[in-house]
Amino acid sequence: MKRFLSFLVSGMLFAGATFQAASITEPVTVGNARFTFITDNLVRMEYAVDGKFLNDSTLFAIDRSPREVDVKIERDGRKYLFSTPVMTLVYDADGCPFGQNNIHAKWNQNGNEEKWYIWMRQSENLLGPVVTLDEVTGPVERMEGLLSRDGWYVINDTGKDIYKNGKLEHRDGTHMQDLYLFVYGDDYKKALKSLAAISGPVPMTRKYIHGSWYCRWWPYTADDYRDIVDGYHEHDFPMDVLVFDMDWHRKKDATIGMGHAGTRGWTGYSWNHELIPDPEKLIGELREKNIYVALNDHPHDGIRPHEDEYKAFFEELGFDTIKHGVPIFQPNNPKYMKAFFNHAHRPHEKIGASLWWLDWQQDYALPYISGTSTRHLPWLNELYYNDTKHSNQRGAAFSRWGGWGDHRHPIQFSGDDEGNWEMLKFLVDLTTSSGNAGCFFWAHDTGGFYGGRDPELYTRWTQYALLNSSLRVHSVVDKKLDRRPWLWGEREEKVMRDVYHLRSM
Repeated sequence: MKRFLSFLVSGMLFAGATFQAASITEPVTVGNARFTFITDNLVRMEYAVDGKFLNDSTLFAIDRSPREVDVKIERDGRKYLFSTPVMTLVYDADGCPFGQNNIHAKWNQNGNEEKWYIWMRQSENLLGPVVTLDEVTGPVERMEGLLSRDGWYVINDTGKDIYKNGKLEHRDGTHMQDLYLFVYGDDYKKALKSLAAISGPVPMTRKYIHGSWYCRWWPYTADDYRDIVDGYHEHDFPMDVLVFDMDWHRKKDATIGMGHAGTRGWTGYSWNHELIPDPEKLIGELREKNIYVALNDHPHDGIRPHEDEYKAFFEELGFDTIKHGVPIFQPNNPKYMKAFFNHAHRPHEKIGASLWWLDWQQDYALPYISGTSTRHLPWLNELYYNDTKHSNQRGAAFSRWGGWGDHRHPIQFSGDDEGNWEMLKFLVDLTTSSGNAGCFFWAHDTGGFYGGRDPELYTRWTQYALLNSSLRVHSVVDKKLDRRPWLWGEREEKVMRDVYHLRSM
């Protein structure tokens, strides 16, 4: 029946004839166009020269498994009508790519017939997330979200790299258009369900990431970390995650590499024993207190000669360290990334590290992964998240937003923003609108990363963080800026303690 349907629609129906199917589980081909109904309100529309359509995944479209959708197909001359319980798609099979005149959709919304044409732009989009709030001081422009009072949205996947065999590849240039049309009227839940149908669901998270976190960019010693934990206990503040920022690893030994912010020391995977003489003992003590350790990671310079695992890493790759020198970070090389995770991450996980903070900020130097049209961040988010699912664990990520499909890698880090009242007000709106793209798990810098020295502002920000995906504090390296909640005044401490306990219930 499936092959027969495709054969009929490909050109054998007579003018005025109608073919009705109770359900369709395969794409419908009309000349060089192909239509795949993912749900009754989501259709994929492809145009490919010589009918060379794409069945492989992309970072956005990962699930094209067959599913049954009720579609009635009618033909009148070269015009095709595809009708679902939600919408009707009208296609004039003129042989040309989709344009202003040969394709449109119509549906009923609040008693009125609404239409979509390919030239249309969103007029009432409810907005979505941002990639990062680094150095942002107030409201900024956001990406569009899936949800719109217009009743429709299009995700354009045209030209995006193929996700195949654990790596990215360019798609064939004859595949000219790849559009995903969502038509949902005012049924926003249906729209989000369709997003999950094509791009995967938001996965279950690890429970502890939704608790309280402490992080500060500061060269803390092992005893400093012990004192911080004792302080939380003595002042009756719950703690779930303790983040070791960049100084956990050696920095001054790094003499080669691209570097960042004027130094080569941001990338590193070997413990700074001057600050933390026995990391396994420290992490073990923290785990006995039910505190999970997260480690900051800037991977752009890979594993370099000064690292403890350098020789073993090269041996796994099968390289001669003398002949090849420094391995360039190669995120689109599955063999490289397997060795990278084995030697950059696994040794620290074996002694108890629980979570990696992927702190990628190098798009100015490396906008795109070599040989692809994909930026590093969304691809690294996919790789990092999948790697954390070893040892029968739920995946766990902590990184900036990577765009459509990144909802599969919770939780998201919103970046290094400025602490002020305008920023706090904007975050409330941003957090709400981000869910329109599936970004449900923001972890903001409570109080802001820079500045934010007003005790009332910090207290109000903490109250707001009660309803975020985590109650997480973080601040820039500054002797006068520490977000331990008992350092901000007796009245503020009492209010924030109540928030922390509500969060931990």
